Amino acid sequence: MKFTLLIFLLFCFGCETKKGNTTKDSKTKIKKFLIGDIDNDKIQDTAFVSLRDDEPIDLVSITFSKTIPGFNFESLGVHIQKVQDFNRDNSNEIMIFSRTHEGWWNEISIWSFYNKKWKEIAKTRAFISEDKDFENRIIKENDNYYLIGDDMWNEDDKGAFLKTRVKI
Repeated sequence: MKFTLLIFLLFCFGCETKKGNTTKDSKTKIKKFLIGDIDNDKIQDTAFVSLRDDEPIDLVSITFSKTIPGFNFESLGVHIQKVQDFNRDNSNEIMIFSRTHEGWWNEISIWSFYNKKWKEIAKTRAFISEDKDFENRIIKENDNYYLIGDDMWNEDDKGAFLKTRVKI
């Protein structure tokens, strides 16, 4: 009898609807990057990166100082660097390192702001495991610039990823 009563009570209280906080707190992280003169107005611009992790896939919003339009994309994290003017429009370009779901792999892209619009002018992938891996991603050869990445599927004799080059 006691056993039957115990089973009955477990059934009744086990099926009870739990009353608790069912809302998920949204967490937005904001970083600031100085990116040089993007719109050719002779004033240094700033990029503000907001990472929202309350979405099923993390959403990154990049907004800018003044009237420069922003843009959004999916990423686990972002690092932005100012780079020189590659398309000769007298404004800096920006290089965006975007973390992916594939471990230490990042997508690296070069963006130019021209005629009040953003345009991606080069893109590759790279293995980023240390701060030094952000450096030396652009080289100049024979008056041409190249974005340097890593080949995810091929390694040299020492186990290092082979380098890829994308013309900017």
